[in-house]
Amino acid sequence: MKQFKLNIVNRENTGRGVARRLRAEGNIPACVYSKGNSRSISLSVVDFRDLKRSIGGGAALIELVDDKGETALVSIQEVQRNAFKNCINHIDFLEVARGESFVAQVPVHLINTAEAVGVRLDGGIVDHKTHSVEIRCRPSKLPDHVEVDVKDLGVGDALHISQLPAIEGVEYLGNPIQVIVSIQAPTVAVEKTEESDEAVAADEVPASKVSADDAE
Repeated sequence: MKQFKLNIVNRENTGRGVARRLRAEGNIPACVYSKGNSRSISLSVVDFRDLKRSIGGGAALIELVDDKGETALVSIQEVQRNAFKNCINHIDFLEVARGESFVAQVPVHLINTAEAVGVRLDGGIVDHKTHSVEIRCRPSKLPDHVEVDVKDLGVGDALHISQLPAIEGVEYLGNPIQVIVSIQAPTVAVEKTEESDEAVAADEVPASKVSADDAE
């Protein structure tokens, strides 16, 4: 389990004006949710950027440390981004109780894609349909990612949630028949133009069948 630290500041003032001022100062407005309660906080854009760089593409738990020295263990629930600007509008954190199960999204990483039977022997295409799965586990059992080996998949084969590798202390949620990855048959585009069709048709007409009108 990866665990990181992030400094935050508790705040009482909320609203659009406050949020705009925070963002103008290089901070991100955020909320921490826990069992029906919530509190408003802010954090540095630079600190969060460094945190995401350290986490990479895996799942992780974060220890928030506020301006009073109090801590809370959380996961990132949602990051709201501005559709027009390259910035973050708001972040939602979900507090996790130590020793208690919680629900999290974990990325799915494929391995041996080039060695898959359907790719190597038949020129198939790997179709990665589901890039993350929902799981339930205790904080200490949170995996960085779920690794899926596709080397035995042939063209037309698929791997579902129910076939994901077992991880101690981890329960997969969601529809068991949801497809994680499949091997699709290669596609070959065959183009025909009207001119080529007409040329072939003309070539197939014997010269003796040309009418007298056509000869004139």
